[in-house]
Amino acid sequence: MKKVSLNNSWIFAIIPIGIFIFVALPQLQNMYDAFHKREMKVQQSVRELDSLQQLTNPTRRDLNNIKRLEISVPIQKTGIARERYTYYKTGGMLAVLAFMFVGMFGSSYWAKRKKNSSNNKQIEFSFGDFTTDAIGQHISWNAVKSSGSNFLSERLRKTAFGYKVTSSSYLKFVAWSFFLMGLNYVAWSYVEFFEFSKEPLTFMHGGKIFFTSGGPFLLVGMFLLFSFGSKVQLNSHKRKVLVDGEIIPFQQVYALQVLSKFVEGNKSGGYYCYEVNLVTQKGERHNLLNHGDKEYLLSDMVKISRFLKVPVWNKGVV
Repeated sequence: MKKVSLNNSWIFAIIPIGIFIFVALPQLQNMYDAFHKREMKVQQSVRELDSLQQLTNPTRRDLNNIKRLEISVPIQKTGIARERYTYYKTGGMLAVLAFMFVGMFGSSYWAKRKKNSSNNKQIEFSFGDFTTDAIGQHISWNAVKSSGSNFLSERLRKTAFGYKVTSSSYLKFVAWSFFLMGLNYVAWSYVEFFEFSKEPLTFMHGGKIFFTSGGPFLLVGMFLLFSFGSKVQLNSHKRKVLVDGEIIPFQQVYALQVLSKFVEGNKSGGYYCYEVNLVTQKGERHNLLNHGDKEYLLSDMVKISRFLKVPVWNKGVV
């Protein structure tokens, strides 16, 4: 596997860490101190009300203070309790963001570290000549997928009976972050409703709470988690390949095709991405891998080729 320098990509981690330590953390500390002062003030009012109510012969002034505190204290306590839930939601959001940052950066760093490891050996591999093959001469070299990522978004992983293609850890952290972000707000919103509301929770009101809190994030996270599941399965026990919802027996697998494509971006101008496609005896193509990390894609391509015992046709990728 070709070795790629990490350069100084770790520097990018300093930016969010620095913003959190020197900007966000002091602001959060100030907000907490202000909240704590208000909370102490409410507790002082509660103690004052309790002491006044214990008087056997209260004066007119004491009675006026009792009446005033009986009105203001419940309002203040409710306000503090609601504000506390706001901090619960905010704290949960910050925890999820920390989880997402550590997970995404950590998985990206680990993937690059593994790729640059001295344990990786140069693999000798010979590509097949598609120009001398009857099927190879007629298959299309246009991309099977119109889109693709410019980073390592898919990985080939070993299973008990072969391999499967699934989303990378980087994307899984993104999906879990969406899910947990939404769950955090939805859960605390319902707990807050049951604590303060005197009305029963109706279907319409429950739906409103769900979709005005973190419901959309939770649903997006669930969709991504299901979407980022196993994309392709290669099973040596059943001698079948499951791809694109189709079951292809091993005897119908004819070759693999690796190609590059240019994906146009809105502002970035676009980027190059790579595909590994399965070619059947009928000349049909099915996408197995589709992402922008060429070294990992070629390494996984070699494993699939040796597993299926088929040649690989290449047109200008290496």
